[in-house]
Amino acid sequence: MCYVTKLLNYISTARNSMRKIFKLVLLTSILLAVSSLAWGASIVRDLNLSHYNGKWVVISYWATWCEYCMGEIPELNEFYRAHADQVAMFGFNYDDPGNLQQHIQRSGVIFPTLVNDPKANFGIRGISGLPTTFVIGPDGRLKHVLEGPQTKRSLERAVGL
Repeated sequence: MCYVTKLLNYISTARNSMRKIFKLVLLTSILLAVSSLAWGASIVRDLNLSHYNGKWVVISYWATWCEYCMGEIPELNEFYRAHADQVAMFGFNYDDPGNLQQHIQRSGVIFPTLVNDPKANFGIRGISGLPTTFVIGPDGRLKHVLEGPQTKRSLERAVGL
C-alpha cells in the first residue's frame, strides 16, 4: 500500500471519529438544555410558610459574585432533585433583584428563588456572610443556620434524611 492510500484511510477514519464525537457533544448539549428547562427555577415573590406545614424548608442565600456560593449550587441542585417531594427548597439571591432571571440562568440554579428576603420572618436581622442556609423544621421554626458552602449530604443531615 502506498503512503497516499494509507494517509487517505487515516483521514477517513479520523473524519468518522470526529463526526461521532460531534454527535455525542451535540446530543449531550441538547440533553443538558432539556434537563435545565425541565428543572428550570421559578421565581417566587413571597414565602408563605403555612403552605409547607409538616415539611422541612431549606432557604439558601447566594450571589453570583460569591465564589463559594457558585461552588455549592451544583450540590444544592442535586439535593433539590433528590428530595423535592420531601423538602421545600428556595434560594434568595443577593444580587440586583432587577436582573434576577439573568442571575438564575448564569448560576444554574434549578430550585425556586425568592424575590423578597424571608429572614425577617424568623427574627433574623442579617446574615454574617454568604453562602448561608436556613433550615426550617416541619413545625415552621428555624432549626439551623448553616454558614458556608453546603453539600447534598450536609443538607440531608440537617433535615434528618
